[in-house]
Amino acid sequence: MVSESMMVMAPPRCDVSGADALISERAVGATPIVQVYTGLGSSHSWIWSAECFDRLGLVRVNFVDSVSLLRSRPDVVLFSGGDGFRMAEELGEGGMRRVRDFVSSGGRYVGVCAGAYLALRSRSYPSKSIGMVRAPIANLAKEPPPNLALPGKFLFDCGGRWVFHPVRGDVVLDMDGGSVTAPLFGGPSWNGIEGGEVLARYQGWSEGSTLLTEEATARETLVGKGAILSARVGKGRIWLLGPHLEHPDYPEANCIFERMVLEGGASANIPPPPREGTEEIVAVRRRLSEARVAYRGLEGASWTIGRKVWEHEKIGYFINAMWERVQESECNRQRLMLPSAMESELSGIVRAMRGIRRDMALGQDTTGQAEAMFGALSSCASSFLDAYFDWRQRATLARGRNG
Repeated sequence: MVSESMMVMAPPRCDVSGADALISERAVGATPIVQVYTGLGSSHSWIWSAECFDRLGLVRVNFVDSVSLLRSRPDVVLFSGGDGFRMAEELGEGGMRRVRDFVSSGGRYVGVCAGAYLALRSRSYPSKSIGMVRAPIANLAKEPPPNLALPGKFLFDCGGRWVFHPVRGDVVLDMDGGSVTAPLFGGPSWNGIEGGEVLARYQGWSEGSTLLTEEATARETLVGKGAILSARVGKGRIWLLGPHLEHPDYPEANCIFERMVLEGGASANIPPPPREGTEEIVAVRRRLSEARVAYRGLEGASWTIGRKVWEHEKIGYFINAMWERVQESECNRQRLMLPSAMESELSGIVRAMRGIRRDMALGQDTTGQAEAMFGALSSCASSFLDAYFDWRQRATLARGRNG
């Protein structure tokens, strides 16, 4: 049974169709400062949180790597999907200690998919996780069950034990008798949590979802198991999510995600310092247009990078997140201050994609090139969205001052 003290008592009904309408009703200072991790180990899914925050009008958002993480104090840190082991390696013990100290001193942590695995305490792999809470994983086995589909998405090698993913696609969550649908792309299911609460359990999956193993095994691993957990850690709180509640195509799930981020209040609103860069975005738009063409030339390609499979479609998430906002900026004559190096960074990404296409045609292994390209693309999108949310915050504050 789901805890009666859970934050969201039933599936919410809300309209997330217009960020401008929402943001005009919410003082910027009432929204928390959020740092979204976009460094090594993260996947394209952090883009979903950016889309979700933008739509909801949560504009005090920064996108950080392992170096900039927690160099200033936010209210919330968010780790989304990707490779939790690689995130841990990139953060190092010093970075993981910063996260633990941040939460124990009153900060909030939201971990989705790999970000949820990352937060767990592990006896077997203490150096591969932040280790804030113990929550036994139901989809972990010494001998994995048989795989029926999508072998590249089924198993994650934990060195002697295997995390397996029984279902991929939409899952249905039970929240105090109500149902909410959200996508599951490799996130955990839990047997419970020590010292915390199970806020939602897996109820099943949708008809269009893909079974990666036998149905009986999938039911045993998912149905009735924990899907969303929460726990106090020192003076702070963590939320751990198996499904991607932040995915922008799931507005009801977005409302639950929003309430998690908002719970606990916000720091005092301090106007952001002047931002350096350029308002000349014509060249950036031109490079993004070239990137969109180059990306289509890689259709059907995929690469195994570390423990994750990266399909060419994931390139599009980064490019389109920037492209759509550049188009919006030009259409509305917005003064978007972009990093001065962005045009050259995009030019390098376009060259990299063209080089990958050429070498693939020659039958060469392009995994190393793809890894570098995805890293550059994520870094570029992170810088762009940092500038974009900075502009949104300034525009909102100016609108408030002007009445």
